[in-house]
Amino acid sequence: MSSNYIAPKNIEELCMVLKDKDDRTHIIAGGTDLIINLRKKGIIDYKIIDISKFQRFKTIDFQEDRIIIGSCVTMIELENNEEIKKYIPALTSAAYSLGSTQIRNKATIGGNLVNASQSGDTIPVLFAYDADVRIMNSSNEYRYEKASDFVSGIGQTSLRDDEIITSIIIKKSDSISAFSKIGSRKTVTISKINCCGKFDMGEEDRINNAIIYLGAVGVKPVRSDLIENELIGFKLGQGLNDGMKKVIQLQIENAIPNRNSKHYKKVATIGLIEDMLSQVRGDLRI
Repeated sequence: MSSNYIAPKNIEELCMVLKDKDDRTHIIAGGTDLIINLRKKGIIDYKIIDISKFQRFKTIDFQEDRIIIGSCVTMIELENNEEIKKYIPALTSAAYSLGSTQIRNKATIGGNLVNASQSGDTIPVLFAYDADVRIMNSSNEYRYEKASDFVSGIGQTSLRDDEIITSIIIKKSDSISAFSKIGSRKTVTISKINCCGKFDMGEEDRINNAIIYLGAVGVKPVRSDLIENELIGFKLGQGLNDGMKKVIQLQIENAIPNRNSKHYKKVATIGLIEDMLSQVRGDLRI
């Protein structure tokens, strides 16, 4: 085995290699982003720490009040898990939308979060659900951080040199959620814009509360308070009126006032919101 590739067999070994981690060292679980980036940049002098074999990082634990998702759980596993679909439907949709089947077989939720792409598909979902990130360091000590704080910018997180994500924790709720994206193609694509909505429903299919995060309109998903407020009291099945469409466009204007893409994204976001509301209405009919 090459000295440039290390696959720790237990936590003790993992802690040891994390202590020796330097700028040349990269953590790998699925590797769908890392390998591409290394090749693109022509980097040949690097070391890999492979955590993909750690069973404790590959499980989904459904507890009474929360769901604990291991950092090495793949998109295919999220997509096919019926309990995830029941409690976090937007995460099912986001996982399904992420790349080809081959990519989803390898790509992990921890990797998607650590990569911190402005168009990362699972990230708006984790923000909307106020997810907690469990982080371990080289001394086998743990800390917790909100996903929305963990991601600080494009490709930037609060992860320290000797740390890894071990799991992501989401509280169970009666909310219903949806995810939508637009790219060059529906699934095998990087999002030009994506959106997660989490909704508390009232009588007559009216929205009592909404949490909306838009991806790819900032350095990380943007909380869309104008859209949220406009949707309170909205009855599913109705079309968005002109006033609502103007509010959606204003939200994009506020988020990216100086970017040429704002004109396209103003129109695209109206479609995303309509698609999400349609998904929610369909789920309520099941």
